[in-house]
Amino acid sequence: MNFKYQLIILGSKSIFKDEILKTFWTHIEDLGLSKDNIQLIEESNFDKNYSGNSPAFCLYFGNETGSFEDINLIEKLIKDATLILPIVNNIEKFGGQCPKLLADINGFQLSSNDDVEKLVSIILEGFSLLRISRRIFISYKRDESSLVAIQLFEQLEKNGFDVFLDTHSIRPSEPFQDELWQRLADTDVVVLLNTPGFLKSNWTTQELAKANSMSIGILQLIWPSHKMERDAELSIPLQLNDSDFGNPKFKDEKSYLTDNTISTIVSQVESLRARSLASRQDNLISEFMSYAAKLGKNADLQPERFITVKATNGNAIEIIPTVGVPQAFTYNQSEELIYRIDSKRASKIFLLYDQRNIRDKWINHLGWLDNHLPVKTIKITESELWLSKI
Repeated sequence: MNFKYQLIILGSKSIFKDEILKTFWTHIEDLGLSKDNIQLIEESNFDKNYSGNSPAFCLYFGNETGSFEDINLIEKLIKDATLILPIVNNIEKFGGQCPKLLADINGFQLSSNDDVEKLVSIILEGFSLLRISRRIFISYKRDESSLVAIQLFEQLEKNGFDVFLDTHSIRPSEPFQDELWQRLADTDVVVLLNTPGFLKSNWTTQELAKANSMSIGILQLIWPSHKMERDAELSIPLQLNDSDFGNPKFKDEKSYLTDNTISTIVSQVESLRARSLASRQDNLISEFMSYAAKLGKNADLQPERFITVKATNGNAIEIIPTVGVPQAFTYNQSEELIYRIDSKRASKIFLLYDQRNIRDKWINHLGWLDNHLPVKTIKITESELWLSKI
């Protein structure tokens, strides 16, 4: 079966289409996928190329005139339960800019290129190429940047991220350090507030070292007259200037950023997220494949980024590399992915994950799920032993 993700673009013409596709293809490459895995569908090739059996995500562009195009195609997609995202230039006028049959779907406001990264992230999440949980970890030194940290916490949450900030995110009675490391292990991107005294704190130094050891992408916000920390493996620097701050006190905890700078940071986080998750998935794949090669096991990496292992009895086993902490939804997505690709194959499915820095209580919970669900888990540090037994 020729498995493809279908990106469908319907409705009115958009001045942002080229930028959307450019950004989309960039992130497809970041995720290690070939363009051959993607079918771009528009009104002109819909009847020829659209398949109701392959995963699809539709962008429908509304307009201000009330004359809506491709309604018959939208009706078909709705019958097929295809994900559709209505796009308008002003969300306050959504009802007048999109057809009534899409009125109950949350729309997206696309009014500038700054919105494109977020839109592309939504597409990739719809394809399950990016996990739906959107987790950010803010690393900062309290006495130098606490107000900026709170600004980012609030704005990133408004943009749909689950943000970890130590003063806001750990419940009473939880072991502080264990919970902090688990949240770091389960994050997509670290936003590092690189103030002059950042590495003078033992805690922030440890956070940077842990993020590097787990290959988590880091967005470094570098304070004026300060330099980038070179210890970060996957890091994007964003040099801040005096004009990025709304007050002149950018050297203490009372400093705060302008709204435009905050918007730029949110866009950069969206951009880095796909690369960060892909890098971590690559590490899992490489480690597992090296164990398989060492043991002489027949293991193949499929174009859809899962691994097929042939057991000694000839049965195929599917391994899905999973970044962060496996959740119940991860189990369901994984099973659906395999059967979308090959519904006739009666194979076992395993989630491969890195359990290091994950709390024991959650690992025990995953063990309990292994006894009750058809999809099982494999810890990366135990994968060599697991391979030796199949």
